[in-house]
Amino acid sequence: MSWQGIRAQESLARSQMPEREETPEGYEIYRPLIKWTVEDVFAMHAKHNIEPNPLYKLGMGRVGCMPCINAGKMELFEIARRFPEEVERIAQWEEIVKLASKRNGASFFASSDGEQIWDKVEWSKTVHGGKQIDLFKALAFEDVPVCSSQYGLCE
Repeated sequence: MSWQGIRAQESLARSQMPEREETPEGYEIYRPLIKWTVEDVFAMHAKHNIEPNPLYKLGMGRVGCMPCINAGKMELFEIARRFPEEVERIAQWEEIVKLASKRNGASFFASSDGEQIWDKVEWSKTVHGGKQIDLFKALAFEDVPVCSSQYGLCE
Protein backbone atom coordinates (compact mmCIF):
# COMPACT_ATOMS: atom_id res chain seq x y z
CA MET A 1 0.00 0.00 0.00
CA SER A 2 1.18 3.50 -0.84
CA TRP A 3 0.10 6.34 1.46
CA GLN A 4 0.01 9.84 -0.06
CA GLY A 5 -0.34 12.98 2.05
CA ILE A 6 -2.01 15.11 -0.60
CA ARG A 7 -5.11 17.27 -0.38
CA ALA A 8 -7.81 17.90 -2.98
CA GLN A 9 -7.56 21.63 -2.29
CA GLU A 10 -4.00 21.72 -3.69
CA SER A 11 -4.93 21.48 -7.37
CA LEU A 12 -7.67 20.63 -9.84
CA ALA A 13 -5.97 17.32 -10.68
CA ARG A 14 -5.75 16.35 -6.99
CA SER A 15 -9.38 17.33 -6.39
CA GLN A 16 -10.39 14.57 -8.79
CA MET A 17 -8.37 11.83 -7.08
CA PRO A 18 -10.18 9.22 -4.99
CA GLU A 19 -9.29 8.50 -1.37
CA ARG A 20 -8.45 4.89 -2.29
CA GLU A 21 -7.27 3.60 -5.64
CA GLU A 22 -6.15 0.24 -7.00
CA THR A 23 -3.23 0.43 -9.40
CA PRO A 24 -2.68 -1.77 -12.47
CA GLU A 25 0.41 -3.12 -10.67
CA GLY A 26 -1.81 -4.55 -7.94
CA TYR A 27 -1.21 -2.27 -4.98
CA GLU A 28 -3.49 0.23 -3.30
CA ILE A 29 -2.99 3.97 -2.97
CA TYR A 30 -4.49 5.52 0.14
CA ARG A 31 -4.89 9.29 0.51
CA PRO A 32 -6.12 9.83 4.08
CA LEU A 33 -5.84 13.64 3.90
CA ILE A 34 -7.51 14.12 0.52
CA LYS A 35 -10.58 15.85 2.04
CA TRP A 36 -8.65 17.98 4.52
CA THR A 37 -8.40 21.74 4.15
CA VAL A 38 -5.21 23.64 4.86
CA GLU A 39 -6.89 24.78 8.08
CA ASP A 40 -7.43 21.13 9.07
CA VAL A 41 -3.73 20.42 8.56
CA PHE A 42 -2.51 23.24 10.80
CA ALA A 43 -5.27 22.56 13.36
CA MET A 44 -3.92 19.01 13.67
CA HIS A 45 -0.43 20.42 14.18
CA ALA A 46 -1.76 22.64 16.96
CA LYS A 47 -3.81 19.83 18.55
CA HIS A 48 -0.69 17.67 18.90
CA ASN A 49 1.64 20.58 19.70
CA ILE A 50 3.72 19.99 16.57
CA GLU A 51 5.46 22.92 14.91
CA PRO A 52 4.85 23.10 11.15
CA ASN A 53 7.80 23.02 8.80
CA PRO A 54 9.57 26.39 9.33
CA LEU A 55 9.47 27.08 5.58
CA TYR A 56 5.72 27.69 5.86
CA LYS A 57 6.45 30.74 8.03
CA LEU A 58 8.93 32.00 5.44
CA GLY A 59 6.36 32.30 2.67
CA MET A 60 6.55 28.85 1.13
CA GLY A 61 3.29 27.25 0.08
CA ARG A 62 4.79 23.83 -0.64
CA VAL A 63 7.73 22.27 1.14
CA GLY A 64 8.25 18.90 -0.51
CA CYS A 65 11.13 20.32 -2.52
CA MET A 66 13.05 23.58 -2.41
CA PRO A 67 12.18 25.36 -4.52
CA CYS A 68 9.17 23.57 -5.89
CA ILE A 69 8.79 23.70 -9.68
CA ASN A 70 5.16 24.62 -8.95
CA ALA A 71 6.14 27.63 -6.83
CA GLY A 72 3.89 30.62 -7.33
CA LYS A 73 4.95 34.22 -7.84
CA MET A 74 4.95 35.19 -4.14
CA GLU A 75 6.72 32.01 -3.14
CA LEU A 76 9.45 32.54 -5.73
CA PHE A 77 9.83 36.12 -4.49
CA GLU A 78 10.33 34.85 -0.92
CA ILE A 79 12.81 32.19 -2.04
CA ALA A 80 14.87 34.76 -3.96
CA ARG A 81 15.15 37.16 -1.05
CA ARG A 82 15.53 34.60 1.73
CA PHE A 83 17.55 31.92 -0.03
CA PRO A 84 19.49 33.56 -2.89
CA GLU A 85 21.99 30.70 -2.77
CA GLU A 86 19.21 28.33 -3.92
CA VAL A 87 18.46 30.56 -6.91
CA GLU A 88 22.16 30.70 -7.73
CA ARG A 89 22.40 26.89 -7.47
CA ILE A 90 19.54 26.51 -9.94
CA ALA A 91 21.10 29.07 -12.28
CA GLN A 92 24.33 27.06 -12.27
CA TRP A 93 22.44 23.85 -13.07
CA GLU A 94 20.60 25.60 -15.90
CA GLU A 95 23.97 26.55 -17.39
CA ILE A 96 25.35 23.00 -17.03
CA VAL A 97 22.25 21.43 -18.60
CA LYS A 98 22.30 24.07 -21.35
CA LEU A 99 25.72 22.78 -22.43
CA ALA A 100 24.25 19.33 -23.06
CA SER A 101 20.98 20.55 -24.54
CA LYS A 102 20.23 20.12 -28.24
CA ARG A 103 18.25 23.38 -28.10
CA ASN A 104 21.06 25.24 -26.31
CA GLY A 105 18.79 26.07 -23.40
CA ALA A 106 17.51 24.81 -20.09
CA SER A 107 15.02 26.13 -17.59
CA PHE A 108 14.13 24.95 -14.09
CA PHE A 109 10.53 26.11 -14.55
CA ALA A 110 8.38 25.01 -17.46
CA SER A 111 8.82 27.81 -19.97
CA SER A 112 8.04 27.90 -23.65
CA ASP A 113 10.01 31.13 -24.15
CA GLY A 114 13.28 29.94 -22.60
CA GLU A 115 13.03 32.05 -19.44
CA GLN A 116 15.53 30.97 -16.85
CA ILE A 117 15.49 31.26 -13.07
CA TRP A 118 16.76 34.86 -12.94
CA ASP A 119 14.06 35.93 -15.43
CA LYS A 120 11.45 34.35 -13.17
CA VAL A 121 12.92 36.05 -10.09
CA GLU A 122 12.63 39.44 -11.83
CA TRP A 123 9.03 38.61 -12.77
CA SER A 124 8.30 37.74 -9.13
CA LYS A 125 9.07 41.37 -8.23
CA THR A 126 6.36 42.74 -10.51
CA VAL A 127 2.72 43.60 -9.98
CA HIS A 128 -0.10 41.77 -11.75
CA GLY A 129 0.69 41.57 -15.44
CA GLY A 130 4.42 41.14 -14.92
CA LYS A 131 5.56 44.35 -16.60
CA GLN A 132 5.82 46.91 -13.80
CA ILE A 133 8.15 46.57 -10.83
CA ASP A 134 6.33 46.63 -7.50
CA LEU A 135 8.24 49.24 -5.48
CA PHE A 136 7.17 47.66 -2.18
CA LYS A 137 8.68 44.37 -3.30
CA ALA A 138 11.83 46.09 -4.54
CA LEU A 139 12.30 47.60 -1.09
CA ALA A 140 11.39 44.32 0.58
CA PHE A 141 14.65 42.76 -0.58
CA GLU A 142 16.34 45.11 1.90
CA ASP A 143 14.02 44.42 4.85
CA VAL A 144 13.14 40.72 5.12
CA PRO A 145 10.38 40.07 7.68
CA VAL A 146 10.72 37.29 10.19
CA CYS A 147 7.46 35.71 9.08
CA SER A 148 5.45 35.92 5.87
CA SER A 149 3.26 32.83 6.00
CA GLN A 150 0.69 32.21 3.27
CA TYR A 151 -1.30 30.30 5.89
CA GLY A 152 -1.54 32.87 8.67
CA LEU A 153 0.98 31.10 10.92
CA CYS A 154 2.63 34.31 12.10
CA GLU A 155 1.82 35.69 15.51
